[in-house]
Amino acid sequence: MLPDRIRLSQKATDKLRYLKTQTGVTPNIMARIAIMLAINEGSNLENSGVSDFNGQELNRSTLFGEYAGIYDVIIRQYIHDHAIDVTPAQAVASLVEIGIYKLSHVKNLVDLCEAG
Repeated sequence: MLPDRIRLSQKATDKLRYLKTQTGVTPNIMARIAIMLAINEGSNLENSGVSDFNGQELNRSTLFGEYAGIYDVIIRQYIHDHAIDVTPAQAVASLVEIGIYKLSHVKNLVDLCEAG
């Protein structure tokens, strides 16, 4: 179900780069954290505010690593439970966007550990 490539918004890309400079955590790992924060909250994807998909493009193996199968099941269940009618790539980009918003207060690794 997860596509081979997922393009994020420019806003999410910029925020991920900023968070990397603050924490040293790579954008793909930070995106994984953002996805899980958004899913944990049960956010409506319409609240994501994704207006473009002109940002960084990540391939599935980079974004999800060896856990791609687990993320696939979790995201598929989330889409099903919330009756979401978007492509899986759009769902992932929206979840990253929502989760990134939740990480807006992160200035260092300690803040990141306390984000969940």
